[in-house]
Amino acid sequence: MAVSLPQHLPGWTVMTSGPQIEAAHARPFPFVVTWLVMLLLAAVSVWTAYLGIGFWAPIVQFGIAGIQTAALFVLFMRLKGPPSLKWVFAISGFFWLLFLFGLSMTDYSNRQGWPPRYEPTRPGIHTPQAGP
Repeated sequence: MAVSLPQHLPGWTVMTSGPQIEAAHARPFPFVVTWLVMLLLAAVSVWTAYLGIGFWAPIVQFGIAGIQTAALFVLFMRLKGPPSLKWVFAISGFFWLLFLFGLSMTDYSNRQGWPPRYEPTRPGIHTPQAGP
């Protein structure tokens, strides 16, 4: 059902679609810096996966994911500036992200025998055994 609204509402309030960024005024510097930070954090995440830090690996990797999410929130949701309604939505979205991370951590911490440990029975043949 398409209902058209007038451009000028009663009381001289003009409907707008939000701040517009024209191509002539857009600066690529924040996007390039964020992209480089994302690449760096992705490399650190891969590095920590093979580092063998044991119990701390998921905590560090979830922390890296949280930093990446916060950087994207600030850049694409334009949270820089005075508090506004978009901050409420950003904070609620970040809350739910933390909630889902918490659910993932409870699943990961309660698994028995995960990850499976491999011990060779003969040279070249590997059979999965119960984990630690």
